[in-house]
Amino acid sequence: MNLISYWKNSKEIHTDDGLVLIIGWYDHKNKQNGGHKALGVHWGDYPQSRGILSPCVIPEATRSAILSGLLHQAVSNGNSQQVQSITEAIEFFNKPA
Repeated sequence: MNLISYWKNSKEIHTDDGLVLIIGWYDHKNKQNGGHKALGVHWGDYPQSRGILSPCVIPEATRSAILSGLLHQAVSNGNSQQVQSITEAIEFFNKPA
């Protein structure tokens, strides 16, 4: 399924029983000169706008809590692939734009 054009350079970082988290640049209605770094969420092919996948943007404070919790879970479970993916996402948000 195609991703709405408001999301630029997106990358899937986590999947859990249909829930998918992505990182990338979100440019609402393509009016923000490239947009801002964002964490997005969708479930398979939901939500859609006119038949195009439209991930929801997660607010910054919630984003930090989600990534922190996922990193803790990955370390606790010894899942090095998930640790790497979540660490990459955290670094994406900490790196200057």
